[in-house]
Amino acid sequence: MATSTATAFNDGEVRAGSRVLSVFENPLNARILRAHADGPQRLAELQEKIAWSAQTTVRAALSNLRGLGALTKRTVGNSPHAVATALSPAGEEMLFVADEVEAWLALSPEGPIAPDGEEAKGAVKALAGGWSSTLMRALANRPFTLTELASLIPEVSYPALERRVSWMRASGQIEPVEKEGRGTPYVVTDWLRHSIAPLSAAGRCERRHMDGKSGRITNIEVETSFLLAVPLAPLPPYASGTCMLAVQTDPIEPDDEDPGLAGVTVDVRHGQVLSCEPEISGEQSTWAVGTPETWLDVLIEGRIEDLRIGGINPQLALDLVSGMRFALFSDR
Repeated sequence: MATSTATAFNDGEVRAGSRVLSVFENPLNARILRAHADGPQRLAELQEKIAWSAQTTVRAALSNLRGLGALTKRTVGNSPHAVATALSPAGEEMLFVADEVEAWLALSPEGPIAPDGEEAKGAVKALAGGWSSTLMRALANRPFTLTELASLIPEVSYPALERRVSWMRASGQIEPVEKEGRGTPYVVTDWLRHSIAPLSAAGRCERRHMDGKSGRITNIEVETSFLLAVPLAPLPPYASGTCMLAVQTDPIEPDDEDPGLAGVTVDVRHGQVLSCEPEISGEQSTWAVGTPETWLDVLIEGRIEDLRIGGINPQLALDLVSGMRFALFSDR
């Protein structure tokens, strides 16, 4: 098994899942998608269903959703001028993403956030900014001050990074911790850890329906997801040992037939996660390995049988995977 490469926080790539997640920075998009759940909608019908939005605003949103492939145009009746919009397969899956975004908003530490308000818009925008800038990856493993984050993520200007930290702090996704010396370190909250659910849903939607337009799944996405999700996993008291959780990341070049592995090594004692480190090697005694598609289906649908699980303690791998799924998608 391959060893993961060093994490690069400043690679400037479009993060997998960020395109679909950004759709829900505007709550109007979710309302429009939901309005189409009953079938094709003409503009007048749609306007009536979502009531208070101006027609020009609705037209612009429809155009954007068609551009993403979430909606398609079709004629209604015998007139070629009678046009309606309908959900595409991508749009149908985006409804699931919308559900996961709303479920995440309901878990806010300050109380459930209404999905149609400005607070929801700010929270999703902060999440998208933290994900796309690799800010979440930097903070997933340990606290950092703003100055330290700026050195880790040089492609984001200091003022822009400061704004993103401020948004995430204001919405309760990160919080300050006390430290002697200069600067205030920030740590992730459990609420931010639960954001791996909507991010996974968004990433799977892109993989299925936006071939060529979605970002690659790299060590950044893999490590961030595991580092944030593993500590949430409830484990049985007998669970003990060390386990590697790894993903076969997308090849850097299209003709590269040997994708690398990225993931974490988890140390568990008596049902408690003692450590979760973004390091993997070929000498692990227990492991769970799969493709990006396999891992997304495992977390969202529970298809654990599709993973390659092995080693001296496969039950530990099963417990960790089942625990993450329970924490993120327990109502599925």
